[in-house]
Amino acid sequence: MVMIETFLGMAKYLSPRNDDDWSDRMHYLYTPNILLAFSVLISWKQFGGRPMECMFPNKFPGSWEQYAENYCWSANTYFVEKDVDVELVSEEIRQSKDRQLSYYQWVPFFLLLQAAFFRAPSLLWKYFSNHSGIRIHEVVERAADPGNVEEETRTKNIDLLSRHLQKALRFQRRIQRKRVVVHKTCTCLNMQYSSGFITTIYLFTKLLYALNVVAQLLLLNHFLRTNKYDWYGIGIIRDIIGGVKWETSGFFPRISICDFEIRQMANIQKYSVQCVLVINMFNEKIFVLLWFWYAMLFASSIFSIASWFFVMVFPCFSRWFVAQHLELSALNGFNPQNKRTNQDVARFVHFYLHRDGIFVLRMLSSHAGVIFTTDLVCALYRAFYGIEECAESQDESQLEYRKNGKKREVDFEGGEFTTSLMPGTPHDDECKSIASSTSSKKD
Repeated sequence: MVMIETFLGMAKYLSPRNDDDWSDRMHYLYTPNILLAFSVLISWKQFGGRPMECMFPNKFPGSWEQYAENYCWSANTYFVEKDVDVELVSEEIRQSKDRQLSYYQWVPFFLLLQAAFFRAPSLLWKYFSNHSGIRIHEVVERAADPGNVEEETRTKNIDLLSRHLQKALRFQRRIQRKRVVVHKTCTCLNMQYSSGFITTIYLFTKLLYALNVVAQLLLLNHFLRTNKYDWYGIGIIRDIIGGVKWETSGFFPRISICDFEIRQMANIQKYSVQCVLVINMFNEKIFVLLWFWYAMLFASSIFSIASWFFVMVFPCFSRWFVAQHLELSALNGFNPQNKRTNQDVARFVHFYLHRDGIFVLRMLSSHAGVIFTTDLVCALYRAFYGIEECAESQDESQLEYRKNGKKREVDFEGGEFTTSLMPGTPHDDECKSIASSTSSKKD
């Protein structure tokens, strides 16, 4: 019962997140799970069975055989071709790195280490993704709520997410407008207050995924000591096509030689026995599969990085994305062919949403669907041209009305705050009427 509860507790760490794409899940979810499964399989064979069986002289008692097999497993064995006499192989050649076989002892731990490396970039993304104020994971989780099939729940979630994004985007604009420098010593930390922080961290995480795959392929070559080929998987396939068997190539040999000494009555007897490495039947298939899986991961990472980079860096893709959703929405009179409409969309994208806002909407579109994202884009568009634009213009107008001797720092957000030191402007009534009409429509 305790083991079942422990497994269920660990399941949440092996479950997918909502703020990712298909390429990310291949790296941080599917690959670690595959590596953990292979590690458990190899560990069960190594520590629960007999990974090595050796052939001994008849005079060896049973205790000697068990001792020799344990010694040969813990010590390094070496490979000798089938048609070569062991006695003709010198001691120096036997101890050379090209002959020695030791990787099979560390395969389970090596697979666990690789699983940790594949999981690490996702932890970085999880930590930094909420530092900008836009809690991307919770936003996408709310948008993908199964209860959104009900109109009441869906309307409530759209209103909640719309207000959350408005506040987060307003905070970013305020920081940018006032040019606030929070960290003056280490200026790079101020990036978390910028309007492109989440996008930058996400692209950086994807770059780490790609670099990690390359590092794992090189580490795999070094671990298996496959210096014969620059790339292990390609060399194995070349050997298979060419008809070169493991007896000649030495890759994952099933049969190896073990040298050990036994002390008998002050005499040292040296023995060379032939052992069968049954575990290498599993290792060979596992590492060949992993090599090609890593190669596929690298290709997917390059494609995913390129696609996200282009759609987030080049403004034309952002404008097209927003215009497409507004055209699908219930917004009256929206015509994407109209020049004035295109200017409104461009202003909405570049001066309100910025890169992080577009990133969140694209993530919502991939997880919550087109319909929910369309309604949310429409709600943000109405808010910008209904209230937010008036609030910003009123803020600028009130700054002009301030007197030189009565300056006072006031945090103006809603467009309804006036004092004797900050008298209202003629534009206030219009903003208030728009705000009241919008709130009445929501009610």
